[in-house]
Formats: sequence, structure tokens, C-alpha cells
Amino acid sequence: MLKLNRNQVKNIILDRAVGPIGRMPLARYESMDSSLKERILDVSKQEFATHGYEGASYNQIIQKIGISKGSMYYYFENKEDLFITCFLDEAQSTGSFGFDYASFPLGDDEQIYWDSIKRISSKQWNDVLLHPLLMSLMRQLVSLGADHPIFRKLNAECEGLSEYGDLMAILEHGVQIGAIRDDVPLNVLIRMSTEYEVWLMQELQEERLDGQQVVDKFFEMFRQLFETRR
Repeated sequence: MLKLNRNQVKNIILDRAVGPIGRMPLARYESMDSSLKERILDVSKQEFATHGYEGASYNQIIQKIGISKGSMYYYFENKEDLFITCFLDEAQSTGSFGFDYASFPLGDDEQIYWDSIKRISSKQWNDVLLHPLLMSLMRQLVSLGADHPIFRKLNAECEGLSEYGDLMAILEHGVQIGAIRDDVPLNVLIRMSTEYEVWLMQELQEERLDGQQVVDKFFEMFRQLFETRR
């Protein structure tokens, strides 16, 4: 039997779960000069953090960057595209997509599995809470509400990231050892957990929960949602 390494397993799972990767920004963004890319992201993140998604002006952002409208639209279709790109870049650069399949213990002990999930999810949330800019961008998302079209596009983008492949591979392993339920598709469960994350951020924003309570409640919900029904 052909033995696959961890990366091959992850890539197979990711391809099966979400299909071809890469929806936004436009593909030519990846070939952009690195200094221009950095300036676009830095200026845009600050504008969104300062004025919010609705209040930030796409034209004002373009002027502050110092490029033409034509050049900006060459790389980004619209403000929504730009915001999602900024959010994902900030989350990845701060290590806040913290599920790393390469270092995850792949034994068959369910308690060790759930202890590892708790450790990773706690680190993930604490990373978010420790980065003010990422927190600000997340607050902008929360303020739009989970029914806003940007969430559907953001979910689609997240499902195209290698980190999503890591998460899916970890969950697939959980299914194999009997820790994770197999009666609901994993991508459906992930989207359900995302709805809960939005609610947690709303509670944090309204100061009805503190940071530690958010961390604890997320893992509690995650386990209740994903754990095999006995």
C-alpha cells in the first residue's frame, strides 16, 4: 500500500473538501511587487481599523496608497475583496490560524486528542486577543453581522487556505479514532462553529464576556459540536 506523508494527506483532504484554491484577490495580486503589496496592506488595514468597513472609503484608500484607480482595480475587484485580503493577511501573519497538522499528535488516544485540540484552540484565541489590529478587523466583521455577504466570501476564502487543510486533516484523524462525529460533514460543522465565534466576539465586544471566558466557551462549544455522540 502506498504510504503518504502528512503534507500529501493534508492536500488530498483539502482538494476533496473545497476544490481548487484561489478566489480572491485577483490572481495577479500574487505577482505584485512586494513593497507595493506591503504598502497596500498597511494603508488599507489602518483605514479599516480607524473607520470601519462601512466607513472606510475605497477611493480614499487608493489616494493614500498613491496608485491609480485602474491599478487598484487590476489587483482587487472592490472594497470587500480588499478587506478580506487584509483580514486574512493579518490573521496569518500573527499566527492566529493555529491548527498545525505537521506537529499534531496522531495517536489513537481520544483524551490526548482533545487535550491537544484545547491547547491549540486556546493558543489561537489568545493570539487573536493579543493583537489589537486583528481584533479591530474582527470587530468590523462582527459589526456587519453574520448574515452579511462578506461572511460567505470570507468562509470560501478560508476554505482555500493551507491552514484549513491542516484543520480538516486533524478533524479527519479525529473521525478515524472515534473522537469526532461522522454523521455531519466536517465543513458544515466548521461553518456552524464560525457562527458561534461571531457570537463570542459580539459578547466580548459588549463586555459581557472577558477574554478567558471566550477562550473557555469556544472549546466547550467546539467539543459539544464535534465530539462523537455516544
